[in-house]
Amino acid sequence: MVDRLRRTGLEPTEIEVKAAVQALPKTIGETLSAFANGEGGTLLLGLDEEGFRPAANFDAERIRDALATWCNEKMWPPIRSTIEVVDYEGAQVVRLDVDASDPVDKPCFVLDRGEYNGSFIRVGDGDRRLTRYEVTQLLSNRDQPTHDQQVVPDATVDDLDPRLVDQVLRHAAERSARAFSGVDRVTALKRLGALKDLDGTPRPTLAGLLALGFYPQQFFPQLFASVVVLPTTEMGELGPEGERFLENVTVDGPIPVILQEVTAALRRNMSRAAIVRGLGREDRYDYPTEVIRELVTNALMHRDYSPESRGTQVQIELYPDRLVVKNEGGLFGGVTVDQLGAARIASKSRNATLAKLLGDVPLPDRTNETIAENRGSGLVAAVLALRRAGMSPPDFDAGPGRLTVTVPRTALLAPQTIEWIAGLGLGHLTDAQHLTLAIMRSSGRVSVGMLRAWGVQDRDAREAVRDLVTRGVAIRIGGKRYASYRLIDDVGDLPLPELHSAPTSPDTKVHQGIEADLDIIIQAIQAGHSTSRGLAAHLGMPYQTVLRRLRELEVRKLVEPTRPKHSSKQSYRLIGGDPA
Repeated sequence: MVDRLRRTGLEPTEIEVKAAVQALPKTIGETLSAFANGEGGTLLLGLDEEGFRPAANFDAERIRDALATWCNEKMWPPIRSTIEVVDYEGAQVVRLDVDASDPVDKPCFVLDRGEYNGSFIRVGDGDRRLTRYEVTQLLSNRDQPTHDQQVVPDATVDDLDPRLVDQVLRHAAERSARAFSGVDRVTALKRLGALKDLDGTPRPTLAGLLALGFYPQQFFPQLFASVVVLPTTEMGELGPEGERFLENVTVDGPIPVILQEVTAALRRNMSRAAIVRGLGREDRYDYPTEVIRELVTNALMHRDYSPESRGTQVQIELYPDRLVVKNEGGLFGGVTVDQLGAARIASKSRNATLAKLLGDVPLPDRTNETIAENRGSGLVAAVLALRRAGMSPPDFDAGPGRLTVTVPRTALLAPQTIEWIAGLGLGHLTDAQHLTLAIMRSSGRVSVGMLRAWGVQDRDAREAVRDLVTRGVAIRIGGKRYASYRLIDDVGDLPLPELHSAPTSPDTKVHQGIEADLDIIIQAIQAGHSTSRGLAAHLGMPYQTVLRRLRELEVRKLVEPTRPKHSSKQSYRLIGGDPA
């Protein structure tokens, strides 16, 4: 860690260094709060801030005890991490690894300054006081907000679209005949939370207008979605023709309309290729339509609708190398960034009424499907769709009062690769075979384990590679246990070579096994399985084996940890992006 500090000459966001020779720095509480309210971090006391050498006359025992007092008595909630005294270069350094607080315990604040004055967040190598809005958003995790249930006094039943209302009531009656069959429209809409009585008159709620209204922006002008298509990878840079935007549109109306028009605007600006699948063909874009729909739905459904945030819109930005979706509110409840898209989680929505209502609103182009299942599975479906397309999962950047989701454009099955596969003239290919060909093209080889990393079942993977070998497109290399496959030198033209298994020694077999494991883990990290236990569970490898392979990949500088060494939430990422 210190070597890294000396090489760069800078303190990264997750590390704070102080000499602390005479006493703890006055800002120690701010640093502890900032680490706990963010993603955690490491505090090193006893190192000079210039050069990062051991500080002279540093009293490690006295500073350790003073730090323990701060952690246990002056912070709320208390910070319970172990404080270490570490021997280093002939001196001693005090080390504290601060884990991120549980979401429902945030904000962590300096006790005598209170929640609104004593809560901080890490920005660069410094600490910034959280705004009043950010603190309020963190505190809202402890209760169920009801902003979406608020009555809109100036709106009337006539502001709801009868067509949407009919569709919703029909679906609700099919879902729960006891509650919705045989009752009048007003009563049914009240039961759905779309209407409430105000002074004896039924009025739309915010949720009702957002899901079923003709034009919710009549009452809330900024509750829309903006779509910006950029010519370069940086906001504000001009394109080759001097253009600032390739497209810049405001999309308003109710959520079903916003969802449809945002998807159409993005598809207009994405590359497209036709993929042969079974007996048919389908268009594939830079980003699967299902992914766009799920990400935008989540942003509209789970954003903050409190009065303080009604002046901001959901922002969608399409760059040449990434798709970005931003919304106000941050994460809600006990959900952490590590859980997003990883597995089904207990469904808890900031806007419970709106989420339930959207569960009855049909998709504009698929009347047999609704906008929101409301079962915590939307982001899971998006991640699975990305894996099927050979794409890495989204990056979730969550902070107090905000959430940014970034999907990189790089894909194994990019339109150019799809066109290459189509040019092979094979026809009748499965999704597993498309992914197999793409991995062989990008990585030089593929194995059943590497396909498993992308969510392909072992049986489907074996059928995929076996058929490609039979067609003369690929050859098998290595023995049965560690078999991998590569494209033949001139795909489609050369006959299939006769395969011979060369004799191998025990040491060679061990080496082959390790290399095969490393290939699999690299693909699994690329597919979004970033923690050691998550990798072990997904790949069916022993946990200790995964740890050893991760250490080897670190030595080879192919992966790096994303958190301090002793973090209980350690995860890993590839160095330099695509391992191919």
